[in-house]
Amino acid sequence: MNFKINADYEENNTRALHLTAGQEVTSGPADTTWPGWIWAADSSGRNGYVPSEILEPLGEDRWAAMEDFDPTVLKVTRGETVESLKQIHGWHWCRNAEGKEGWVAAYLMKAEAAVN
Repeated sequence: MNFKINADYEENNTRALHLTAGQEVTSGPADTTWPGWIWAADSSGRNGYVPSEILEPLGEDRWAAMEDFDPTVLKVTRGETVESLKQIHGWHWCRNAEGKEGWVAAYLMKAEAAVN
C-alpha cells in the first residue's frame, strides 16, 4: 500500500542495534509510547528498540533474536510517496521511489487514494 508523507523526518543514530538470528541481547524497559517495542542492547554497546515478538526469552533479562532485524529509519520528505511493505506496532517498513528502505512511523503517513 502506498502512503504520502506528511512531514520531514530524519534520524541520525549511527549506533543502532542491528540483530541477526540467534544473537543475544539484554533488555530494558518496554516503550510506553510505542507498545510492542522493547529496549535492547548487545555486548558491543549498540542499543535500540526492537519488536518484542522477534525476541525469545532466555531468562534474567536476556533474549535471543529469532530473526534478523534492521533498525534503519528511512529519511522522508513531506509530499513524497512511500510503499509500506510491512507494519509492526505503529511503524511501517517502507520503500521510497529511489528504492531505499527503512522504518517510518505511522503518524508521518497518510494513505493515498486508490487510482483506477
